[in-house]
Amino acid sequence: MKRIIISLAILFAVSSISFAQDEEIPTYNGEITKVKAYLQQAKLEKTVSFPLKKGSNEIILSGNSQNMQTQSLQFTSINDFIITDFTPYIQYVQPKPPKEENFSSEKKRQLKILRDSLEILNYKNADSYTLVSVLNKEKNVLENMKIISQPQTIDSIPKIKDGLSYYREKMIEVSKLLQKENASIVKTNELILSLNNRINLILQGETTKENPRNEYYVRLNIYSEKDILQCKLNYTYNVTGVYWQPYYDVKFTKPSDPASFVLKAQLTQLTGEDWNNVILVFSTEQPNNGRVLGNLYPYYLRDIAPITYKAIRGKTSSSAESVDAISVTEDYAPMATSSKMANGSGYSEMTVSQLTMLGKEYEVGMKHTILSDEKEKTIALETKTTNADYKHFSIPKLDKAAYISALIPEWEKLELMDANGKIYLENNYINDTYINSNSTQDTLNLAVGADKRVAVDRKVAKSKPEKVGLLSSSIETIVTITINVKNNNQTKIDFNLVDQVPLSNSEKITITPGDLAKAEYDEKTGKLTWDFSLSPLESKTITFSYIVHHPKNVNLQLN
Repeated sequence: MKRIIISLAILFAVSSISFAQDEEIPTYNGEITKVKAYLQQAKLEKTVSFPLKKGSNEIILSGNSQNMQTQSLQFTSINDFIITDFTPYIQYVQPKPPKEENFSSEKKRQLKILRDSLEILNYKNADSYTLVSVLNKEKNVLENMKIISQPQTIDSIPKIKDGLSYYREKMIEVSKLLQKENASIVKTNELILSLNNRINLILQGETTKENPRNEYYVRLNIYSEKDILQCKLNYTYNVTGVYWQPYYDVKFTKPSDPASFVLKAQLTQLTGEDWNNVILVFSTEQPNNGRVLGNLYPYYLRDIAPITYKAIRGKTSSSAESVDAISVTEDYAPMATSSKMANGSGYSEMTVSQLTMLGKEYEVGMKHTILSDEKEKTIALETKTTNADYKHFSIPKLDKAAYISALIPEWEKLELMDANGKIYLENNYINDTYINSNSTQDTLNLAVGADKRVAVDRKVAKSKPEKVGLLSSSIETIVTITINVKNNNQTKIDFNLVDQVPLSNSEKITITPGDLAKAEYDEKTGKLTWDFSLSPLESKTITFSYIVHHPKNVNLQLN
């Protein structure tokens, strides 16, 4: 048996008008066996079996997603036949209700009760309609009485009075009976409608979850060299309506234990086809993204006249009377958001991953069923572990707390993806993070959370403002800042402490650093940094100062 691979570069034009379904052409529904999910689409692999007679055959493949990308359709077979041509086209499909004989005994019992009740109501309605017909005839007879239709023919006043009295009495009686029966008919019809709806729900079963939809049908012309009782055809096509994005559960336990990165996929599929018990592959590739290298064209230099802009005069508000300190950019405070608990990493060990020319693929170790709905499904893909160093950070001017960060050297070896992440400490959710795989830093820094066993305090003292000189209008203030850090842990910790000296953008205000307690000082930003270690129960006090010269009438926020 020779293997024949058919891949047509040029497809027949897809008809915009559906073919009339020919009952003589056999129709087969392919079964999805494997799905390769890209970031915004997927490749479906299907298998279908059917008999062939020697010579020319025509079959139809049904049940394909309306999101099919027809240019991606390919066929593979191990049988001795050739697909001479094929044509995809759209067909409208109405879901078929299940057969009643296949219902469970409970559903059959419910149907019998509902149908018996429906029969009683229909008999009741029939009696009511008969009575209404009779009453309408009585009403018609009353209205045709001579006393009403021909009163001039009555020659006696007493007869007229008696006739009118009878008419009034009987007409009121008939009208009340009509009103009662009509109300009964309305109520009975509502009950009948309700019962019919309940019966239809049982008869339709699971088809109530489906909507009438369009599907792609593929008409195949096949030439076979001999009769084949059961041949097998594999075919693939790409579909839109599939989305997956990666994210990480980053787990930390003890400083002596390695950190783990659990890669997970959040998958949603809206293709119109349910994926039942299929092999799942997640790919980071992006097919059909339309990107090309491009060309360089001649680049000519020429003299360009400068553009001048006129200043627009107007009143502007200013807060030059006060000088704000420059804020430090680092902020290690955790985000207060909720999250689901991280799944165990044992499942992800079954995943097989491999590098491709344009990305990476993860084949999940177990088969999955993914319904075509809006529900997101999370699947663990891969777990990688690495050593981590831990360091405490604090900016007491912003927050009198110490935050632990995990420092991961040689993190490039983990082959991490650009993805959001959730950080867990001893299986407790801490905060969210984002992993940027394009970072050029040698060490990956991830905030773990606040360590309440480290106490941090910061106090500010200001000297009494004094004149700089006898003839000067400026005054001098000395600001002294004292920071205390105490390690209440039973283990040694490494600490990074950050503070600052303010800067001035006014000629009337000058700042002179004083004793900076051996800090690493950045003159451009005013940032002060100290790195030190603290033994268990050890404390450290850092005191630094700066001098501010400023006009007497200027109120400054010195902190």
